[in-house]
Amino acid sequence: MPQAKSAAVEEAEKKVAAVLDDLEQTTHTEVQKLQLEDVVASDAVTGKPLVQKAVDITVKEKPERKWSR
Repeated sequence: MPQAKSAAVEEAEKKVAAVLDDLEQTTHTEVQKLQLEDVVASDAVTGKPLVQKAVDITVKEKPERKWSR
């Protein structure tokens, strides 16, 4: 049985959708793939390895459509 989404999760999904829509509009592409990845970086203070989340977005060119007349 699926769990109901919290209001915070629904709001976050709306924000992500708005960012992706803006990306598609400004770059004239379509988002093809969205992936969350773990990235290892160094902590600036301690110098120890630190795992952070990163987003990888793959886009493809949107075909320009022109109607024949």
